Amino acid sequence: MSNEDPRSRPPYVWQSAQVNSLGGPLLVCGLDAFPDWGGAVHDTGGALDPACDYARAWSALHPDDDDLDAAFTGFGDHRQHTGLIWEMDGEGSAEIARARRPATPAGGDDHFLIMRSWIPRGRTNAPRRRAAGASPAEEQHVGELELPSGRAVVVWAAVNADETGSYASARERAASLKALARLNPPVPLHLDGQQGLGTVLWVRPGTYRVTCGWHQGTRGQYMPQEEPHGPAPSATDDDWSCRWVRFTHRGGPARA
Repeated sequence: MSNEDPRSRPPYVWQSAQVNSLGGPLLVCGLDAFPDWGGAVHDTGGALDPACDYARAWSALHPDDDDLDAAFTGFGDHRQHTGLIWEMDGEGSAEIARARRPATPAGGDDHFLIMRSWIPRGRTNAPRRRAAGASPAEEQHVGELELPSGRAVVVWAAVNADETGSYASARERAASLKALARLNPPVPLHLDGQQGLGTVLWVRPGTYRVTCGWHQGTRGQYMPQEEPHGPAPSATDDDWSCRWVRFTHRGGPARA
């Protein structure tokens, strides 16, 4: 469990960008590492290659006789990169928030949060409040993730880095993705015909403690069909299920 006092956290600012999953977990890694992510690779018969990055990430999340909420996976030619794989529990969208201290410049945020709920976005802020204000007892320690450049990618794990553009070579792919670091965050990542499958964030360079949590709301996951466009839920009847993963800066920048 996390030892952090939630009262010491600065307020979270929720981003306009969402990350969409068409089923399966999300990957969080450094932007400098992402060009080497191979995602899901299928053979001519449609079967998933067990040696591909996505298959190995899935195995890390679902080891023998267990199912984890988050796990780490190595990737790259020599497994020189590490990414965090987070299970968002089915097809849908995840929201991202960054903790913003007063007068903090872009890239200085030292906490960020990814949250998934199952209700229409904007219908109620209950899941956001629950995730942002969760106590240490509601979170499980996962490990540490290094983001030495302060540029983080959050993306549907099945996406291959090559799919984010038309690249003539691996060097061109890396240079093109690196150029995203110069844009104003958050920067969405799209594939042909599929929008918002990833985003690029600026955060404080360094090592991040990773914790994850979940909340089983009294009203469950999904709003009844008549509720999304009906009267606003009352303050006493506004408790919906959600799950999240939190990244808290521990120090840095991290060593290479």
